[in-house]
Amino acid sequence: MSPRTDIIIKNNKLDKTEDEKIDIESKQYNDLLIIYELAMNQVVGTLNGIKARINQIYGYSMVEKIDSRIKSKTSIINKMKKKGIVLTYKSLVDNIDDIAGVRIVVPLKDDIFFIKQIIENIPTLKVIEEKDYIYNPKKSGYSAYHLIVETPVTINGETVIIKVEIQIRTVAMDFWSEMEHDIRYKSNKPISKLDSKKLTWYAKALENLQAKIIKLYRKHEENTMLNY
Repeated sequence: MSPRTDIIIKNNKLDKTEDEKIDIESKQYNDLLIIYELAMNQVVGTLNGIKARINQIYGYSMVEKIDSRIKSKTSIINKMKKKGIVLTYKSLVDNIDDIAGVRIVVPLKDDIFFIKQIIENIPTLKVIEEKDYIYNPKKSGYSAYHLIVETPVTINGETVIIKVEIQIRTVAMDFWSEMEHDIRYKSNKPISKLDSKKLTWYAKALENLQAKIIKLYRKHEENTMLNY
């Protein structure tokens, strides 16, 4: 990346000298995504360090895995069009919060809120928005906890604040979400209303199953503590 790309740093935010229209094939656009990737990798590194300590302290894999991805160029543009956002760099930076995404997968629903509290206390991450799809799942059945965080990234001696989306899910939620996405978007035919309703029902069934497993786990945990 050149010392000074077309994307400039202004008041610790990504900004533009002009509200220029996006060109997804340009070096400028690629440089922008590199900045988001740096932020994403930085967040993943921080979370992986915490993962190792948490799993060691609590004696089980409270954090099963941490995945990350940069939203594809076409996905970003399609999302902007769907939301009616003008296709400029400034609008992209201001309005699209999930260009860089990190996913944390945990065994139990209770673990989601424990990990959320830990993230809220990480000095290099500032939570600016939260979306609770655990107690307020989407109509489709999707369930997870979303955090939009800001993290400082140093580029060529200058610091810029970048937004990264963190999703926290249980193993069951992650399985459902992956399958639901494949069913809806990888088929050449649109999903039927009946199958869509089935997916919602299955999400609720998984939630009930998780609740029963957690109840059994807590009972076993209490019995273990009584034996000490």
